[in-house]
Amino acid sequence: METMTKSEKQLMELLWSVDEPLTSVEIVNQSVDKTWKDSYIHIMLRSLLKKEMIKVDGVELVCKNYARKFAPTMTKDEYIVKTLIGEKVWSKDTVPPLLVAFVKNEADLEMLERFSDIIKDRKEEIVSED
Repeated sequence: METMTKSEKQLMELLWSVDEPLTSVEIVNQSVDKTWKDSYIHIMLRSLLKKEMIKVDGVELVCKNYARKFAPTMTKDEYIVKTLIGEKVWSKDTVPPLLVAFVKNEADLEMLERFSDIIKDRKEEIVSED
């Protein structure tokens, strides 16, 4: 997975925080704490499209022109996991200790049961794929 620039990450944070695709104008209008210039938005959008971080998700009539609407191709959580896997932070040797540490620090029995259900469901998916 290709890494993102600081500005691209800011744009992705915005897209992850809203529950709908946005046009470039809407992105600029909602980006009050940005470090990039408004004119840079199209360069970032092209880059994020190339990196397959965003997709065109419809069009909207703005004045007399149509504007593309952009949406993330994955959730923030999915991005974090893919980044960790891509950086080789996880392997057969490191995943178990990481998960063990996470589970050992969880005191909510209901949450632990949810973890167990998720693992069980994933195992069943893998077995049915074979």
